[in-house]
Amino acid sequence: MEKLKKQIPHIGRRRVPEKLAAGEVACQDCGMDPMCSILEYAEEGSHVPEGVLLRRRQVARGETIFLKDDPFRSVFAVKSGSFKTYIPKVSGHDQVVGFHLIGELIGMEGLSSQRYPYTARALQDSSVCELRMESLAETGYLLEELQRGIISMLSAEVAFNHQLITALIHQSADQRLAGFLLNLTKRLYSRGMRQVEFQIGMSRSDIGSYLGLASETVSRVLTRFQKNDLIQLRHKRLRLLDPDGLREIAEH
Repeated sequence: MEKLKKQIPHIGRRRVPEKLAAGEVACQDCGMDPMCSILEYAEEGSHVPEGVLLRRRQVARGETIFLKDDPFRSVFAVKSGSFKTYIPKVSGHDQVVGFHLIGELIGMEGLSSQRYPYTARALQDSSVCELRMESLAETGYLLEELQRGIISMLSAEVAFNHQLITALIHQSADQRLAGFLLNLTKRLYSRGMRQVEFQIGMSRSDIGSYLGLASETVSRVLTRFQKNDLIQLRHKRLRLLDPDGLREIAEH
């Protein structure tokens, strides 16, 4: 009977006003929202069992939420803070493969092989919402509805990765750094973060690993950008002073 109820559109149900802490992304701006909307987590009277979605799980700076080759179990959405994903190397110089900001998903790639292809570590004190994929069958929702939510999340991830690759395919170090900084702020803006200054948790060596540059090169280019009044970067707080100037560098 409960399953039958969940096939009928809910009429007159309203979303519960969301109370956000400083630095948190709103649910409607989060990459997990397509699935949460199906499960009606933001609605009054949702009957989804506990334990399917773990909200606002606190993750301390330096803590990992999963390791490379761990069995796939969940998809994570960054509620606050930021993460890096990397492939550990025997040499000790890990290869950074991504940075994940508020509202972005971590771990979707594990769906294909049922193992996580990288390690995910918090760059600062953060929080995540964890969607336990193996527990979705317990929600009582139709398989077609759940598949629709998963496909929607996957489609958004593919589009996001395509835009990211396009933004970062540049030749010189200056072009790569300019494109990287523009992309960071664009991603934060798309998640509803409208302030002009942002906290970035990644180190220069992490940025260099991600962009294929030496950390010394990253430091040198960032210093030049600051001297030319393109950016302001203090204690890992970034402000773009001249986005058009950065765009000119990135595109030419």
